[in-house]
Amino acid sequence: HCYLNQLTSLDVSANTALTTLYCYLNQLTSLDVSGATALTYLSCNHNQLTSLNLSLQTSLIDLLCHNNQLTFLDLRNGNNTNITQFSFSAFNNPNLLCIDVDNVVWSNVNWINIDDWASFSTNCSATSAQEHTTNKNLLRTIDIFADCHKT
Repeated sequence: HCYLNQLTSLDVSANTALTTLYCYLNQLTSLDVSGATALTYLSCNHNQLTSLNLSLQTSLIDLLCHNNQLTFLDLRNGNNTNITQFSFSAFNNPNLLCIDVDNVVWSNVNWINIDDWASFSTNCSATSAQEHTTNKNLLRTIDIFADCHKT
């Protein structure tokens, strides 16, 4: 627990047994959790983070990374289905267009706490920003169409 400080960086990459990290409400611009492979709970919201790679955190079940400056978020860790709708939030990241995930369809259904302009992909670097926007708008159109035709 190191929340509500003025920390600008934090490196827990050598803490392999770390399971919980609450570092929200700081001034973090970087966060290296690569070695913290036992991490299950991460609350790093309300910082200045631009990049967050959680691909090695195969036990992660809770992620709060809203209110940052993220442009990169990689959640391809094989454990996405264990992170529920209520334990995931990545909204208010104005430059986050794409979030790398294990399964796009599952993420679209279960993780709603993202910005309207953000979308999910299994490989964000291979997909252009225009494609993300088009796919997101297409999903909204399908949802609206389905809602209009419910009896």
